[in-house]
Amino acid sequence: MDFTLFERPSVAILAATILIWFSYLVGLALYRLYFSPLAKFPGPKLAALSQWYEFYYDVYLGGKFVFQIQKLHKQYGPIVRITPFELHIEDSDYYEELYSRSARYDRYEWMSGRFGANNMTFTTAKSDLHAIRRAPLNPMFSKRSIAKFEPVIRDKIELLCKGLEEARDTGSVVDLINAFSAFTSEIITEYCFGFGYGHLESKGFKENFHEPFKVIRSIPDWITVKMAPELRLVLDLKVKITNAINGEDKAQIKSSYPTIFHELLESNLPPQEKSVQRLADEAQLMIGAGLLTTSWILTVIFFHILSNPRVLNLLRAELKENFPDPNAKLVSIDLERLPYLSACIQEGQRLSDAVSGRSPRLSPEKATRYKDWTIPVNTPVSMTIIDIHHDPQIYQNSREFIPERWLDNPKTGSGDSLSRLNTRNNGKQNMTGNNANVLSCGSESSVAAPESPQIRGTLNPDPAAKEQLELRHHSILAFGSARKEK
Repeated sequence: MDFTLFERPSVAILAATILIWFSYLVGLALYRLYFSPLAKFPGPKLAALSQWYEFYYDVYLGGKFVFQIQKLHKQYGPIVRITPFELHIEDSDYYEELYSRSARYDRYEWMSGRFGANNMTFTTAKSDLHAIRRAPLNPMFSKRSIAKFEPVIRDKIELLCKGLEEARDTGSVVDLINAFSAFTSEIITEYCFGFGYGHLESKGFKENFHEPFKVIRSIPDWITVKMAPELRLVLDLKVKITNAINGEDKAQIKSSYPTIFHELLESNLPPQEKSVQRLADEAQLMIGAGLLTTSWILTVIFFHILSNPRVLNLLRAELKENFPDPNAKLVSIDLERLPYLSACIQEGQRLSDAVSGRSPRLSPEKATRYKDWTIPVNTPVSMTIIDIHHDPQIYQNSREFIPERWLDNPKTGSGDSLSRLNTRNNGKQNMTGNNANVLSCGSESSVAAPESPQIRGTLNPDPAAKEQLELRHHSILAFGSARKEK
């Protein structure tokens, strides 16, 4: 029996499948463009049609979507539809409302798995579950708990100063990113588990977790060791964390001060919340996120202070006035009372843009409003912190390091404290902010460390490095040419 081409069963099935698929795509396109609840919001048609629009800028061009969003706002206004499902707002006055500590907003579940696991506190989408997971952690980030840990921080700062002194004596160039990665990783691992790795004692601070954490989750361990033996350090950390959680290596989490994982293991969390995998994921995020963000903030602070004689002299004068004895031990409770030192840290946090990626929130129970716009229930809405940090209505000459802008408790246009707009204060679901609370104790002391008699006046930054601190692309965290994601 003879068949024409379309009478053959296999070809007919294929043709029908293609026709159905094409019809589906046409219907989906029409829905997203004209019938979706978000169809009324301004924005490019390509962004409304498909997430391939975001893929092009963030994957193909390499972390450029954040800049494209800024261009869209200039074209379409303060609220823009940036994907078929998500809105973005550029308005500093709305920041406190979207990331309020009192409002009940969930995270966008589609973006919660971007760290390779969605069962960590930081990536928990539902606010109720997030509150359960965060509750046992909250006491560990109080000033009282951190004060008990301060002697450990002081010891780490002394090691940091010793390493800088050795670099001075040998005429070596110090990579500040390596130095502060070693510093922050030692503090975080000590505070989380009660043990460290001695990174601050390595020559040139070259042993640290900065680069390994970017790739370690995506490659099987045996391949990792074959391809890059230097990553064995991070794999060893994974084993130690897992053994400690399993109770096979309890000595690793014994210490003279409370640690985060002591509290988690002894808390009233349900058994499923204490699973080895969840707590191991939690540990890696705490270390990775806290290390990358805080080491970058400290790098930016140090560079700008040391490359700006006016700022450096004012900071030295404040320290000398309050601590006339150069050999006196610096205590965080005294340091945080120094207005100019605190202003330098605030300005460094702002300029670092440490967490540049957007963090969408959605209201699961009721529609919300932005000006004359009604935002439907369960619609992801995001803002980007770099838009706030460089808002010309708030920060004149926003690219310049000007600590004075933080003096005398400045206010936003809505009357809130300006410090609320800094990265670490990004809402009640912010976990990197908690890490910053621990490390701010070390930040204040480490920023003051160059005034120690051993290293005073010996740190000379490379003037050409300023451009390397500028945001070039983002991958949740900010990356300049000095901190390339490899």
